Amino acid sequence: MNSTELDMYNFLKDLKENHHIMGIKISYEDEGLTGELAQIISSIAFKVGVSVSVKIGGCEAKRDMHDAKVLGADKIVAPMVETAYAMKKFIEATHAVYSDDERQNTKFMVNVETITGYKNLREMMALPEVDELFGFTLGRVDFSGSMGKDRSFVNSEEMQSMALDMAKIAQENNKKFFLGGGVSAASLEFFRKIPQDVFYSFETRNIIFDAQYSLKDPNIEEALTKAMGFELAWMKRKKEFFGYQANSEIKRISMIEERYNNSVAALKK
Repeated sequence: MNSTELDMYNFLKDLKENHHIMGIKISYEDEGLTGELAQIISSIAFKVGVSVSVKIGGCEAKRDMHDAKVLGADKIVAPMVETAYAMKKFIEATHAVYSDDERQNTKFMVNVETITGYKNLREMMALPEVDELFGFTLGRVDFSGSMGKDRSFVNSEEMQSMALDMAKIAQENNKKFFLGGGVSAASLEFFRKIPQDVFYSFETRNIIFDAQYSLKDPNIEEALTKAMGFELAWMKRKKEFFGYQANSEIKRISMIEERYNNSVAALKK
């Protein structure tokens, strides 16, 4: 590990030992991870002893599922699922990638992160295929955006009302309910209003908190700050990774450019 990875390790170890986090979340979708970066962050998580959840690029992103399986991810999340058909395609895709044996140790979930997905949620939950779904996440920032609202809407009373309705739908269908998007200390009051028997976890950009434990943790605000520290170190590591690659290409560009210009000049003689 380099020094930045060591910072990530120390933040994650602290969060596990002192705040009992569930794991980390990485994304091939909005985060745009490469396979190498996914391996870097996953290896740190496994060294600490926490699980890895992977958000794939779409409901039928089989390549991403294969990569997540090789990484050892225990949770696969499909983003932007808005219709019963998209839900059905996701479950079918998981069968194309995961054997019955592998499915025993893998949880499959979807993100409901638009107003359209919310309106279609009961129809989605009525599908027989949904028996295989572990739960679903309300992604509050994208949900707000789908309504033409900004990030300040995530902790609003209107969002709270929709979250409570979604938690009820989860409960009625024996699914776990997750919350994400704009998570901060300002979200804690919002979270404490969600029925605890169905509320499984909440997540920052990269850290997954156990809702049952964390909402009773007297040091939860400190934990959220540490989560930001981890995410900051991770962003720095990604910058290092791409910067190293870019610097290597810049040197080669200069070399090839010089050769090319010399060759063009020679041809003109």
